[in-house]
Amino acid sequence: MSNVTNLIITCSALEDECQIIQQIRGFMKGFNIVSVNDEKLPISWYGGTKNLECVILIGAYNYLDLEEFILFLKNAVKWEAIDLVQLFVKQQEDMRFKLIDLVPE
Repeated sequence: MSNVTNLIITCSALEDECQIIQQIRGFMKGFNIVSVNDEKLPISWYGGTKNLECVILIGAYNYLDLEEFILFLKNAVKWEAIDLVQLFVKQQEDMRFKLIDLVPE
């Protein structure tokens, strides 16, 4: 049996994408998150007529402790502009993604 959590993280182009990915992968051993611009993917595979001008990271995880992960993103990752970070989450039984702001208004 599985309990999958789908994640999409977007942040400002001010962020160093490689550095952010490395920091997030430090959440726990074997935690892998990937950029939509990952070198293993074809260039501009996502459609449109322009290259993306933002950082988008994606991943799907089994039995993710979401509260712990959110705290990690808030406290352990060194963001240039944390107020521009958006976390989209779709858990196993959800019908759609929900938006979680790391810095509440």
